[in-house]
Amino acid sequence: MIEKSLDQINAADLQALVAQQRAEGRRLDYKLVLPGGGAEATKEFLADVISFSNTDGGDLIIGIRDEDGTAAELVGIPAEDLDNEITRIENLVRDGVEPRLPGFHIHTVPLENGAVVLILRMSASLIAPHRVKASSRFHGRNSRGKYPLDVGELRMAFAATDEMPRKMRDLHNHAVLAIDGKDMPTRIAYGPAIVLTVAPLSVLRDARDLDINQQNAVLPARSTGENNFVIGLDGMIVHSVGPEPNAARTWAVNHRRGFVDFAWQLAGTTIANDQYIPRAYAETQLRGAATNAYARLLQHGIEGPWTAMATLLGIKGFCVGYRLADGFNEKTNPSWMQNAYLGEIVCDAVDEAAVQPLINAFWRVFGKAQPPAGQ
Repeated sequence: MIEKSLDQINAADLQALVAQQRAEGRRLDYKLVLPGGGAEATKEFLADVISFSNTDGGDLIIGIRDEDGTAAELVGIPAEDLDNEITRIENLVRDGVEPRLPGFHIHTVPLENGAVVLILRMSASLIAPHRVKASSRFHGRNSRGKYPLDVGELRMAFAATDEMPRKMRDLHNHAVLAIDGKDMPTRIAYGPAIVLTVAPLSVLRDARDLDINQQNAVLPARSTGENNFVIGLDGMIVHSVGPEPNAARTWAVNHRRGFVDFAWQLAGTTIANDQYIPRAYAETQLRGAATNAYARLLQHGIEGPWTAMATLLGIKGFCVGYRLADGFNEKTNPSWMQNAYLGEIVCDAVDEAAVQPLINAFWRVFGKAQPPAGQ
């Protein structure tokens, strides 16, 4: 796999594969020409595709000539009728694989000779194993390329898929425990708080060791003052200077394995004996933290699918204060829950639309069926 975000890969990156004589392997494969239209050629192509999704994901590059599995020449394929060819490939993958692949993308790279290279990127699948409909076999990948999975490997693949949601939630639960200072240099100041985890699904499979430093670390949500940067065993912790000794209003943990945890204080003000959480402290900051983490992780070459998980803590008796469209202030009913897990989302890109289910769940905790109009 080329260690860059898919849309940032250019001709120089492809030429580097040839110059470095980069070999095919578990996450990288070369094809000189587009897949043929016959039944056997289609099955062979789809077997290559699912072998990535059933393992750790990777790139299938069309337009590179290889010699014994080593990149030898950047040739490209004709640019004529390219849109139809891309549509044909997308249709083959959509209709020829079951269950359907959740993470499949095509990127076109133009070359100086007028030809183009297609990069097909498959993400490690949360719903693996996949198989080609026209075949009874499932395929995985190793350092020598694709191979048919045996019965034992299939059993392990199905078991791993069943365990993946629980293991992802375990990552988030560790962050929830950390707000009290467990295995952390600081705790979140007392009062209502929110914890957010943003991670690629491949975090459970890939042995990443990112170089996290002050220049590329994700900053905390609600970060309004001076931040402390602390190097830890798992990565870099960035936290604000809090209102109490050894307590912060907000922190972000940038894990070297390629995911980010956030926690921040939601406490607002007390008006007429009602305790308020300002809308922006949760809604606006939740969107911003999730999309910022996603953008920064993409810069490390990490691809989706992605998940984001969020939990509210210490919210019993608190209302959410907001402003109606006509300018009048309004509040929700107080929460009768002390803590609330808002659930998880799984998506190809962590944007504002993808995060919306977490926002909707937040409002339901406070008695609103949907986010109210206004601010």
